[in-house]
Amino acid sequence: MKPLSIIIRPWAYVVLMGIGASGTAIAADVDEGSAASALPMHVDPLDEGRASALHRGPNPHATLSAEQHIQVAAQHMAAGRLPQAMAVLSQALAKYPHHAELFNMRAALELKQQDIKGALADMEQAVKLEPDNALYRVTRSRLYLRFERKDEALADLNEAVKLAPKLVPAHFNRGSLLANLGREKEALADFDRCIGIAPELPAPWFNRGSMHWALGEKAKARADINHFIDLAKEPSWKQAGKDLLKVWDQEEAKQQAGPGGNPS
Repeated sequence: MKPLSIIIRPWAYVVLMGIGASGTAIAADVDEGSAASALPMHVDPLDEGRASALHRGPNPHATLSAEQHIQVAAQHMAAGRLPQAMAVLSQALAKYPHHAELFNMRAALELKQQDIKGALADMEQAVKLEPDNALYRVTRSRLYLRFERKDEALADLNEAVKLAPKLVPAHFNRGSLLANLGREKEALADFDRCIGIAPELPAPWFNRGSMHWALGEKAKARADINHFIDLAKEPSWKQAGKDLLKVWDQEEAKQQAGPGGNPS
C-alpha cells in the first residue's frame, strides 16, 4: 500500500502548518498594519507606459525592498494575478539576485503554473544561497521527484531532517519516498516521528497504518486507520480510510478462502 498520495501531497504540510514561503502563506500573514499598506498605489506592474496605468513615470517597484516585493507579489498571487506576480518577482531578482526567498517564492509561482523545470532551477538557486534552510530542501526534493531523481530527493530530505529534526514535512516526505522505494521499516520510523511531533495531524496516521499493514502488523494497521478516520475532517479523507479498511477485509477474506473460494 503506497502512502497517502491519493489524499494529500506530502509537501502540503508546508502550507497547512503555516511554515512555508509560498504566496498563499505569505498573503495570509499580510494585514492592514503591515508594510504592505505603505506600498505605492499600484496594481499592475505590467501597466507601465500604458494610458490606463495608475502611475506615471518610473515603475515605483524599483524603490521597494526585497521584502516589499515579496508582499506585493503575494497580493497579486492571492488575487489570481499570476503574470503580475511573476513580473514583480523577476523585477525584484534583477535588483536582489542574492535573495533566496525571492527564488523560493518564484519557484512556488512557477510550480503553480506547471513550469516544473523553472521551479527546480529557482530552488537550486535558493538552496545554493541558503544551504541550511531545511524547508528549501524539502521543496527542492519534491521537484526532484517530478523528474524521477529519487536519490537526490532523498539526499535533500536526509539533510532537511538533520537541519530540522522536528520538521514534520521533512519526515513525512522522506517516509513517503522511502515507502515508495520499498523501505517500509525506515518509512515507519519517519511516520512514527511525525506522530510524535504532531499527533493531531491525520495524514501520518494513514501512512503509518499502511506501513504496519505492509509489514504484517495488521492490528496496528487497523488501529492507525481508525484513528485517522477520527482525526480527519474532510469527508473524502474519512471515506478513503473506510475504503482502505474494506480493501484489507477483502484481502483477508481471500487469504482465508480455499482454492474453491470456500474458507479453509
